[in-house]
Amino acid sequence: TVRVWDLNVGRCVGFLEGHNASVRCLQIEDNIVATGSMDASVKLWDLSRARTTTRDNRVTRREDDEESAQADDASMASHSTTLEDCYVYSLDAHVDEVTALHFKGDTLISGSADKTLRQWDLVKGRCVQTLDVLWAAAQASTLGSETTWRPSGRLPDASADFVGAVQCFDAALACGTADGMVRLWDLRSGQVHRSLVGHTGPITCLQFDDVHLVTGSQDRSIRVSVLFICRSNGTANIGQIWDLRTGSIFDAYAYDKPITSMMFDTKRIVAAAGENVVKVYDKADGHHWDCGAGVGVDDSGPQPATVERVRLKDGFLVEGRKDGIVAAWTC
Repeated sequence: TVRVWDLNVGRCVGFLEGHNASVRCLQIEDNIVATGSMDASVKLWDLSRARTTTRDNRVTRREDDEESAQADDASMASHSTTLEDCYVYSLDAHVDEVTALHFKGDTLISGSADKTLRQWDLVKGRCVQTLDVLWAAAQASTLGSETTWRPSGRLPDASADFVGAVQCFDAALACGTADGMVRLWDLRSGQVHRSLVGHTGPITCLQFDDVHLVTGSQDRSIRVSVLFICRSNGTANIGQIWDLRTGSIFDAYAYDKPITSMMFDTKRIVAAAGENVVKVYDKADGHHWDCGAGVGVDDSGPQPATVERVRLKDGFLVEGRKDGIVAAWTC
């Protein structure tokens, strides 16, 4: 199940139910939610279809309390949200669990343990392209443009997600996989345009904007590459879509434990790095600092649970911990 929370009042307003196994990944944009599951499906939900009803919580009242009770009618009524009508449809084509997804506009990309990426048309609700990551890696290796593993010689963690992270924009697709590679795809041709070498462990998260691509890995590092998405009038040019300006890693940050989640905005990079705090890097002044319930906690006392997931938007940081607690912070 997926819980939907109203952040204005800090309460759960309902559940999105329909998957037959654990939900591994999700994204919400405006009212649309996409969820990927271990049942190998991706499901779409439209929160604008939610129905809000008002019910009277009063149980009994004495006649002599009638006047005061009428005055309290507004406070006695409570609102209930029903999410049963929010289900749109299911995207079923993968043959193993869905571990990463991203949608922009009418295009959704899903990554799976079946070692493929699939491009979906959300208007028609169907798969329009399948990208075989192993085939792409084999082709690149044959051409000498990609190595099969990193200089450390370490093998990837068998428990790591094969596809750890994806993001798309127009025809540009970035994908991070368990071999530590970040592959930049052109969806128009279905080909890998460039492969980025640097991480020595499975990629668990990535994000790009017009200029930067930031990646997090189980190798306990976050790496920043400088690149540009070539566009014309807001869309990708017909020729090259990815322009890697620096040729390699622009910057890197080391942590004590593996990175499980990361996100950045114009001011800072936030990461979940196996600790009970969120690790924050301020891009303006270059300082690193911690945020969360674990800040200043006495080591002799009870420790907050490890932060597993982070999201950053509009000056708010949301963290998800191993004990099931979700907390929101201003930063």
